[in-house]
Order: sequence, then structure tokens, then C-alpha cells
Amino acid sequence: MDTSDFISVLALAVSLLSAWISYRAYRYSVRVKEAESSLAFSRDKAEFLVRIDKARKYFDRLENRLKELLDRIIYGAEDIKRALVAEEQQLKSDLAYLEGCQRQVWSLTDEVYEMEQSALAHHKPRFLRLIEDDELFVSEANGRCDRAEELINKAEKNFTMFFL
Repeated sequence: MDTSDFISVLALAVSLLSAWISYRAYRYSVRVKEAESSLAFSRDKAEFLVRIDKARKYFDRLENRLKELLDRIIYGAEDIKRALVAEEQQLKSDLAYLEGCQRQVWSLTDEVYEMEQSALAHHKPRFLRLIEDDELFVSEANGRCDRAEELINKAEKNFTMFFL
């Protein structure tokens, strides 16, 4: 075996070692990229679940307020009930619609929790729009609650002044 054969074998060994190192570096970079992607997906999913939970709490606060106002009307004096029939019907209607919003937000929570990365990327804008539409309803319903509360307070005040 002469020098050129030895150099050729040595070059082949170095090439094989270089190819093995390159392959290992490639596999490592692929694993790191997958880990980063998985972490970003987990973070995005967690943030969206928090967003959904905030909406659910917003809906729950409105539900409590609607029930409180309805109780004030239902358990109030007959004169107050008669004066506030329209408000009672509106509050009941808002409560019925809100129950649908709450069912939807619980469904979204379950669905998002089970989603894979591509499904979340595909459905998140639509789900976010649904939540925002429901939050707009809640905002409008809160305005109706403010008006109903003023009318209830005025009716109760007039009722107590009438009997004093």
C-alpha cells in the first residue's frame, strides 16, 4: 500500500466521519425546530384557552346580573311587575341567548383543548370571531341591564313613596 492509497483511505474515513457528523447535526436541528414549534403551539393554545376563559367569566357575570334583575322584578310588588313587563321579557330573552353563548364557549374550550396544531391555526380566527360576537351581545345586554336597573329603581322608589 503506497502513500496515495493511504491518503485515499484516510480521506474516505474523514469524509465518512464528516457525513456522520453532518447527519447528526441535521437531526439535532430538526429536533430543536420541532421542539420550538411544539412550544410555540402550546403557548398559543394556552393563550387562546385563557382568552376563552375570560369570555366565559364575562358571560357568567352577565348571567348573575340578569338573574338578579329578574328576581327583583319577579319578587317585587304587583305594580312594579306590571310596569316592567317589557323589561322582564327583554331580560328573559337576553338570558336565553346568553345560555347559548355559554354552551358555545364551553364547547370551544373542549374543542380547543383537544386540537392539534394545524387545526388550531385553521379554526382560531373563526372561533375568535364567535367569541367576539358573543362579547358584543354581552356588552349590549349590559346596556339593557343598566336601563332596566334604572327603571326598577325608579319603580321601586315610586312604589315606596306611594305607600309612605
